[in-house]
Amino acid sequence: MGHALKESSQERFHLYDEFFDNFTSLHTRDNYRRDMAQFLEWLSDNYPLKSYQEIERIHIIRYRNFLAEVGGRDGEPCAPKTIGRKLAALSSYFHFLVEKGQCDFNPVTSVKRPRTEVMTPTNALSGEQVREMLLAIDSKNNSGPLHKALLLTFFTTGLRKSEILNLRVKNYKDLDGNKIIQYRGKGGKLGQKLLHPSCINAIEEYKQWMIDKEREHDLNDWLFQPTKNPSNPENLNKPLNPKTINEIIQKYAKKIGINFKVSPHSARATFISELLEIGVDIYTVAQEVNHASVKTTQEYDKRRKKITDSPVVKLDF
Repeated sequence: MGHALKESSQERFHLYDEFFDNFTSLHTRDNYRRDMAQFLEWLSDNYPLKSYQEIERIHIIRYRNFLAEVGGRDGEPCAPKTIGRKLAALSSYFHFLVEKGQCDFNPVTSVKRPRTEVMTPTNALSGEQVREMLLAIDSKNNSGPLHKALLLTFFTTGLRKSEILNLRVKNYKDLDGNKIIQYRGKGGKLGQKLLHPSCINAIEEYKQWMIDKEREHDLNDWLFQPTKNPSNPENLNKPLNPKTINEIIQKYAKKIGINFKVSPHSARATFISELLEIGVDIYTVAQEVNHASVKTTQEYDKRRKKITDSPVVKLDF
């Protein structure tokens, strides 16, 4: 079942695979299992309840307060956004239990959610820092063409790590005279991205490098493949390890002297903030990165953080 409950919780509560299997994303399924397991373990530690039917609104409120006080990593408070996500997972599961006849009502429905303020915003880079990272790539190095194609795909598309990792050669295609990438987004939705000329050049150079190395790169093969595989040197036609992506980005960030944490999501944040910085309408940017709400896009808006942009300077008494 993936994320096991403590034995005391397992005896009283059953996690129904039917609920989790209904989500198409493995990432979503894992997160929901983890969130439910955490809640049921907390419940077991604090209340001698024997069934879902006995869980009431007050238990959810106290769990929310626990998360807000010490429920995060190393006993730290959870971020409001994390609490909101965990309560949303609980609410979805209890809604399922009501439909299944295991509960009379959903105890999460009327519980107040915290305001989703960003406590630790993702570190976006400046355009100059991105250019420096690209210049730091050694094109003569065996992994150079891959690294350049990867970084440019991240920084010029704003795609999520999972969306880029799962690209196949056939997803890189021509459409009406333009080069695009077709990808699977959240919830399995099919999307398309128009590619920037610099990204096209980098991908073409990488594809040529693959040909020069006499490596197969057929339509159904993974677009971005590892340059080596220590555990099985003959098997290189595979997707990159998610940890490898992080290591590549961190390598070049460190190389140019960036002293804050940089991740694949930093590239997405950079893509969003740079588009806003050059004046692209925020609704257009939200649509470009598939944000369900423009409020999410606003979290990446660096312009709102500049004290010198305060309207007070426009006063003229």
